[in-house]
Amino acid sequence: MSLFRVDTLIKELRIAKGFTQGQLCEGICAKDSLSRIERGLRRPDWYTFELLMQRLGEDPRKYCSDIVTANDMCVMNIKHKLDSLLRDHSDQGQSEAEQLILELKQDEDFQKGRGAQFLLMAEAAISHRNKDYEKMYYHATNALKINRPHFDENKISTYILLDDEVMLINQIAIAQFQLLSFEKGTEILLKLKESLDNHYMSDKEKQKKYIGLLYNISKNLGMLKEYEQCIPICDSGIELCKKQFNAYHYPLFLFHKACCILASGAEEHIGLLLLKEAYVLLDFYGRFNDKSLMENFVKNEFGVHVSDF
Repeated sequence: MSLFRVDTLIKELRIAKGFTQGQLCEGICAKDSLSRIERGLRRPDWYTFELLMQRLGEDPRKYCSDIVTANDMCVMNIKHKLDSLLRDHSDQGQSEAEQLILELKQDEDFQKGRGAQFLLMAEAAISHRNKDYEKMYYHATNALKINRPHFDENKISTYILLDDEVMLINQIAIAQFQLLSFEKGTEILLKLKESLDNHYMSDKEKQKKYIGLLYNISKNLGMLKEYEQCIPICDSGIELCKKQFNAYHYPLFLFHKACCILASGAEEHIGLLLLKEAYVLLDFYGRFNDKSLMENFVKNEFGVHVSDF
């Protein structure tokens, strides 16, 4: 088993990433605290260590386990339970998640720091499911402000984001689609893309999130009839899906690109070929409902029938 010093590990990873101390610790801890950690004068708790590693694009679990305290384990187990309930799309799963949130709100210890953020994130997810976009926006924004008290939607592209922040900004964008306009929501997603382009494209976990982000952007740009801007986004998504062996989003990007080409009235034969490829892939993976939805859309929108292939 490899041995390491936490202070040396964090400092060397930070320098390798080209981050200043201020960039690394923003929204996580005070700059003076990070300085003391890097000089070996302070040992970070698990929460701080996890977020610092996350921003550095590293999995904290491969480096350290003895930092975790009993309280850390309690918070992590509750988060795991809450996440599992939220992934259960049944009414019972949601009901149990809501009940657990109510109980945790009475726990003063859990209402501090990351515990409070977990609860707000869970409430944002439940609000999304209930299509209560005002509450979703409120909870997601307040969850972000725990790490970033001065969070500004206009500055998203300048932030070095944590995993949970990426998810929360996606939720804010979805809420803005509904509350304001597709233009506003898409603007937020494009700023999020710029942030990930600048900092995280080399990290495998961030690439998984990046594919979903590109998909949402391509869908929105298509709805806004921004076809010229949408096609290169689709191309980026297609290439990344090939590298990641992503079977879910690949036919969706093909479909979006095909629709943009057909809607623009140029190179119709290429659009039809892309549609055919998307349909074949959906058949192969047994996603017949997705294929049916696509067939109905192109028939109504462009007058294209499967028989045309």
